[in-house]
Amino acid sequence: MQKAAASDRALQRARVSWEQSQEDLRIAKSRIRDSPEVSCLQSTQAAINALGSVLEAQGHFQLPAFSSVEMLDACVSIVADLESIRSQCYVLDSMLERDVLGKARQKNVRFTPAFAKTCQRAAEGILTEIRKFWSQIPSPRSAS
Repeated sequence: MQKAAASDRALQRARVSWEQSQEDLRIAKSRIRDSPEVSCLQSTQAAINALGSVLEAQGHFQLPAFSSVEMLDACVSIVADLESIRSQCYVLDSMLERDVLGKARQKNVRFTPAFAKTCQRAAEGILTEIRKFWSQIPSPRSAS
């Protein structure tokens, strides 16, 4: 992971990721019943985008983009309080073992609405904690 100096541009980029995480979570909620695998993916993407927003706000770029646990590991050096969401990150990363990404599918492991709801709640908990981070960050100055 590379880092540049934190800047207004980095904050603007981070806010885009933060806003996208909220949209991803909205989609995850809406797809629980009709497409639980999509819901699980969107929940994971919501968490990754939210965690990425914390890193981007500090000037980091070229972030890991597939594991919420890896993203959290990078974030806790910036915001130690985020350690409290580790269990939710583990829930979301367990989704990756269910072959959404093309690996050999485990026998008798399926995406269900119940699991999708579990993933959505985990992502919701992550976004709640990261919202606290964003409440303490000033808005970037507009480029004139």
